[in-house]
Amino acid sequence: MEVAFYKSPIGVLKIYSSSYALKKIELVKERNDFECSTFNYNVIEQIEAYFAGRLHTFNIPVEFTNISDLQRKVYDELLNVRFGRTITYKELASKVGCTNGYRAIGNSLAKNPVPLIIPCHRVIRTDGSIGNYSLGGIDNKRFLLDFEKNHC
Repeated sequence: MEVAFYKSPIGVLKIYSSSYALKKIELVKERNDFECSTFNYNVIEQIEAYFAGRLHTFNIPVEFTNISDLQRKVYDELLNVRFGRTITYKELASKVGCTNGYRAIGNSLAKNPVPLIIPCHRVIRTDGSIGNYSLGGIDNKRFLLDFEKNHC
């Protein structure tokens, strides 16, 4: 497993990958210095371009391990939610064939190993409130939603 760190506007991101696919992104309190692999350097370049407002769709191979069929459907569907747009938990549940499974959808989003890349921050509640976010909570989710609205 290769590791890299990136200081983003929402905090320090710890990026895990193999030599060919992204595996996980998490928010950490501090950055350690590791030699950055070519793959992780490409991930960081895309994240930097995203936060500069130049990249609206990531092109990073992701390798999922131990995810359910529902999680896969949810993550695949999230890739269709364009930069600057949102979808409700209810709409997402309907699109993946889990019409009354809002809690299951929320649990799938909470387990997203690569938030930001699989844009679970674009999922909001039916009443327009934003809900939680696994990559640093509500403040980071609000930042990302506002950022995207201002850069689309």
